[in-house]
Amino acid sequence: MLNESKKLTYVWGGSSPATSFDCSGFVSWVINHSGWNVGRLGAQGLYNICTPVGSPRPGDLVFFKGTYNTPGVSHCGIYVGDGRMLHCGDPIGYANLNTSYWQSHFYAYGRLP
Repeated sequence: MLNESKKLTYVWGGSSPATSFDCSGFVSWVINHSGWNVGRLGAQGLYNICTPVGSPRPGDLVFFKGTYNTPGVSHCGIYVGDGRMLHCGDPIGYANLNTSYWQSHFYAYGRLP
């Protein structure tokens, strides 16, 4: 999943390399091109198909609430280990999950079925 995800770029609402990506479009694309078939899910939909885990492994997903005004899960990324995620912000890149911003919005880690 990590190799596939590094090839892509960001735009709000996007869900393919032709249109670029938002966070859930990015994660859905990577999942669908890494052996699963989940279709195009929003951040809450991705959370709903995962099993919550307390100790994430690289390749698990990470979910956040309150990153913008929407009910439920509002942002997601791919956990890469060492307290970092790969996510589709502007631009797609790595983020330290231990910053005050991400800690204040953290919701859960999840593992795909």
